[in-house]
Amino acid sequence: MFQSFQNRAKINVRLMTEFDLDHVRNIERKAYDTDFWSRRTFEEELVNGFSEYLIAEIIDKEQQNQMLGFAGVWFMKDQLHLVTLAVLPDSQKVGIGSILLLGCFGLAISADMQSIVLEVRESNFKAQNLYKRFGFRKIGKLARYYRDNDEDAIVMLSHPLNSLTMKSLLREWHLIFGV
Repeated sequence: MFQSFQNRAKINVRLMTEFDLDHVRNIERKAYDTDFWSRRTFEEELVNGFSEYLIAEIIDKEQQNQMLGFAGVWFMKDQLHLVTLAVLPDSQKVGIGSILLLGCFGLAISADMQSIVLEVRESNFKAQNLYKRFGFRKIGKLARYYRDNDEDAIVMLSHPLNSLTMKSLLREWHLIFGV
Protein backbone atom coordinates (compact mmCIF):
# COMPACT_ATOMS: atom_id res chain seq x y z
CA MET A 1 0.00 0.00 0.00
CA PHE A 2 2.74 2.48 0.95
CA GLN A 3 6.35 2.67 -0.11
CA SER A 4 8.54 2.21 2.95
CA PHE A 5 11.19 4.68 4.06
CA GLN A 6 12.59 2.24 6.63
CA ASN A 7 15.57 1.08 4.57
CA ARG A 8 16.57 4.57 3.47
CA ALA A 9 15.78 7.07 6.16
CA LYS A 10 13.88 7.90 9.29
CA ILE A 11 10.78 10.08 9.41
CA ASN A 12 10.75 12.44 12.36
CA VAL A 13 7.67 14.36 13.55
CA ARG A 14 8.28 17.39 15.72
CA LEU A 15 6.67 20.67 16.69
CA MET A 16 6.98 23.54 14.21
CA THR A 17 9.05 26.58 15.15
CA GLU A 18 9.34 30.04 13.60
CA PHE A 19 12.57 28.88 11.93
CA ASP A 20 10.51 26.43 9.84
CA LEU A 21 8.19 29.01 8.30
CA ASP A 22 10.01 29.61 5.01
CA HIS A 23 10.05 25.85 4.35
CA VAL A 24 6.44 25.46 5.49
CA ARG A 25 5.25 28.19 3.16
CA ASN A 26 7.19 26.58 0.30
CA ILE A 27 5.50 23.23 0.99
CA GLU A 28 2.11 24.93 1.09
CA ARG A 29 2.69 26.64 -2.27
CA LYS A 30 3.75 23.37 -3.88
CA ALA A 31 0.96 21.31 -2.31
CA TYR A 32 -1.93 23.72 -2.94
CA ASP A 33 -2.87 25.69 -6.00
CA THR A 34 -4.29 28.66 -4.11
CA ASP A 35 -5.46 29.96 -0.73
CA PHE A 36 -2.03 30.19 0.92
CA TRP A 37 -1.58 31.39 4.45
CA SER A 38 0.59 34.46 5.01
CA ARG A 39 3.77 34.25 7.05
CA ARG A 40 2.08 36.44 9.63
CA THR A 41 -0.81 33.97 9.94
CA PHE A 42 1.64 31.16 10.67
CA GLU A 43 3.54 33.36 13.14
CA GLU A 44 0.29 34.14 14.96
CA GLU A 45 -0.66 30.47 15.01
CA LEU A 46 2.67 29.50 16.59
CA VAL A 47 1.99 31.78 19.58
CA ASN A 48 -1.70 30.91 19.82
CA GLY A 49 -2.13 28.97 23.05
CA PHE A 50 -4.85 26.82 21.50
CA SER A 51 -2.92 25.51 18.51
CA GLU A 52 -0.06 23.15 17.69
CA TYR A 53 1.74 22.62 14.39
CA LEU A 54 3.70 19.51 13.47
CA ILE A 55 6.51 19.03 10.96
CA ALA A 56 7.36 15.75 9.22
CA GLU A 57 10.95 15.56 8.09
CA ILE A 58 13.16 12.86 6.68
CA ILE A 59 16.58 12.24 8.13
CA ASP A 60 18.63 10.58 5.39
CA LYS A 61 21.82 8.51 5.59
CA GLU A 62 23.95 11.65 5.73
CA GLN A 63 21.80 12.95 8.62
CA GLN A 64 20.43 15.76 6.46
CA ASN A 65 16.93 16.86 7.40
CA GLN A 66 14.42 17.60 4.66
CA MET A 67 10.98 18.90 5.56
CA LEU A 68 8.25 16.91 3.77
CA GLY A 69 5.00 18.14 5.26
CA PHE A 70 3.19 19.81 8.11
CA ALA A 71 -0.12 19.76 9.96
CA GLY A 72 -1.86 22.21 12.24
CA VAL A 73 -4.56 21.75 14.85
CA TRP A 74 -6.67 23.81 17.19
CA PHE A 75 -7.68 22.56 20.62
CA MET A 76 -11.37 23.29 20.97
CA LYS A 77 -13.36 22.47 24.12
CA ASP A 78 -13.35 18.66 23.78
CA GLN A 79 -12.52 18.31 20.11
CA LEU A 80 -9.34 18.71 18.09
CA HIS A 81 -9.85 20.71 14.88
CA LEU A 82 -7.44 19.80 12.08
CA VAL A 83 -7.00 23.11 10.27
CA THR A 84 -4.27 22.26 7.76
CA LEU A 85 -2.25 19.34 6.45
CA ALA A 86 0.12 19.57 3.49
CA VAL A 87 2.76 17.27 2.01
CA LEU A 88 5.20 18.03 -0.80
CA PRO A 89 3.77 16.59 -4.03
CA ASP A 90 6.82 14.37 -4.67
CA SER A 91 6.50 12.98 -1.12
CA GLN A 92 2.80 12.11 -1.36
CA LYS A 93 1.54 8.52 -1.51
CA VAL A 94 4.33 7.25 0.75
CA GLY A 95 2.67 7.72 4.15
CA ILE A 96 3.82 11.20 5.20
CA GLY A 97 0.23 12.47 5.49
CA SER A 98 -0.66 9.37 7.52
CA ILE A 99 2.30 9.89 9.85
CA LEU A 100 1.30 13.53 10.38
CA LEU A 101 -2.29 12.46 11.00
CA LEU A 102 -1.08 9.92 13.58
CA GLY A 103 0.78 12.79 15.26
CA CYS A 104 -2.46 14.79 15.36
CA PHE A 105 -4.30 11.85 16.90
CA GLY A 106 -1.52 11.66 19.50
CA LEU A 107 -2.00 15.34 20.35
CA ALA A 108 -5.77 14.83 20.65
CA ILE A 109 -5.45 11.79 22.90
CA SER A 110 -2.83 13.48 25.10
CA ALA A 111 -5.17 16.44 25.58
CA ASP A 112 -8.17 14.18 26.38
CA MET A 113 -10.06 15.33 23.31
CA GLN A 114 -13.07 13.21 22.35
CA SER A 115 -12.80 13.45 18.56
CA ILE A 116 -11.19 15.24 15.62
CA VAL A 117 -13.09 17.39 13.14
CA LEU A 118 -11.88 18.88 9.86
CA GLU A 119 -12.97 20.56 6.66
CA VAL A 120 -11.71 19.42 3.27
CA ARG A 121 -12.33 20.76 -0.21
CA GLU A 122 -15.13 18.94 -1.97
CA SER A 123 -12.79 18.39 -4.95
CA ASN A 124 -9.88 17.02 -2.86
CA PHE A 125 -10.59 13.31 -3.16
CA LYS A 126 -7.02 12.31 -2.20
CA ALA A 127 -7.35 14.00 1.18
CA GLN A 128 -10.89 12.72 1.71
CA ASN A 129 -9.67 9.17 1.07
CA LEU A 130 -6.81 9.59 3.54
CA TYR A 131 -9.25 10.76 6.21
CA LYS A 132 -11.69 7.91 5.46
CA ARG A 133 -8.86 5.39 5.96
CA PHE A 134 -8.51 6.84 9.45
CA GLY A 135 -12.21 6.41 10.16
CA PHE A 136 -13.43 9.93 9.45
CA ARG A 137 -16.94 10.21 8.09
CA LYS A 138 -18.80 13.02 6.39
CA ILE A 139 -21.10 14.87 8.77
CA GLY A 140 -21.94 17.94 6.75
CA LYS A 141 -21.10 20.46 4.10
CA LEU A 142 -20.23 24.15 4.28
CA ALA A 143 -21.37 26.03 1.20
CA ARG A 144 -18.83 28.35 -0.44
CA TYR A 145 -16.38 27.82 2.45
CA TYR A 146 -13.14 28.45 0.56
CA ARG A 147 -12.76 32.12 -0.24
CA ASP A 148 -10.37 31.71 -3.19
CA ASN A 149 -12.97 30.00 -5.41
CA ASP A 150 -16.13 29.66 -3.27
CA GLU A 151 -15.73 25.86 -3.25
CA ASP A 152 -17.79 23.91 -0.73
CA ALA A 153 -16.11 22.13 2.19
CA ILE A 154 -16.94 18.65 3.37
CA VAL A 155 -16.98 18.46 7.18
CA MET A 156 -15.61 15.18 8.51
CA LEU A 157 -15.52 13.76 12.03
CA SER A 158 -13.47 10.94 13.52
CA HIS A 159 -14.90 8.13 15.59
CA PRO A 160 -14.78 8.91 19.32
CA LEU A 161 -11.12 8.62 20.29
CA ASN A 162 -11.85 6.32 23.21
CA SER A 163 -13.96 3.91 21.11
CA LEU A 164 -12.77 0.39 20.36
CA THR A 165 -13.11 1.15 16.63
CA MET A 166 -10.76 4.12 16.83
CA LYS A 167 -8.27 2.39 19.14
CA SER A 168 -8.13 -0.57 16.75
CA LEU A 169 -7.64 1.68 13.71
CA LEU A 170 -4.86 3.64 15.38
CA ARG A 171 -3.14 0.47 16.57
CA GLU A 172 -3.20 -0.82 12.99
CA TRP A 173 -1.75 2.42 11.57
CA HIS A 174 0.97 2.51 14.23
CA LEU A 175 1.98 -1.04 13.29
CA ILE A 176 2.06 -0.17 9.58
CA PHE A 177 4.29 2.88 10.09
CA GLY A 178 6.28 1.66 13.07
CA VAL A 179 5.62 4.81 15.06
